[in-house]
Amino acid sequence: MTRVAILLLVILLLIPVAVDAKFYRQYNHKLEFAMPDNWQSLDQTNNEFLVYIVAPELQNEINILTLFHQQIPESYTLTDYVNNTVVNQAKLLWQYRLQNKQLVEHAFGPYYRLTFTWSLSWEQQYFVQQMLIIRYPDVYVLTATAPLERREEYEPVFLRVFESFAFFN
Repeated sequence: MTRVAILLLVILLLIPVAVDAKFYRQYNHKLEFAMPDNWQSLDQTNNEFLVYIVAPELQNEINILTLFHQQIPESYTLTDYVNNTVVNQAKLLWQYRLQNKQLVEHAFGPYYRLTFTWSLSWEQQYFVQQMLIIRYPDVYVLTATAPLERREEYEPVFLRVFESFAFFN
């Protein structure tokens, strides 16, 4: 009886954690990721920008998440594409740090996830985390942006969003 009571208590404690996130699903590309419950998604209709997501407390300031889609040109290898992306970003941003590079098995076979953390150098003081999800020839760029002074608050949230990214059938 005690074990049952403990099990029920554990389940009750876990329920609020599961409820305070919702999933954004993009059906044309069959991808999804979890986002905090109070964030709002503004779907896009063109082929490149798939979604803008805003947090209510920052809605007049920035789009907190953006998801961009493009295809790797036939003349590029995966390495060429990643190197070109980093070089282009480095021209705009004064610092980047490669957090991880991992090969992940998932629904439609392997895909690469690369996560970068950027700090912006001009007068708008933001930090940016960016994840490239590469399932050749498609590339999805999930970019998370927040004011630099709120980095401690938002960085763990962004990492949870990135870790939840998945393709579905």
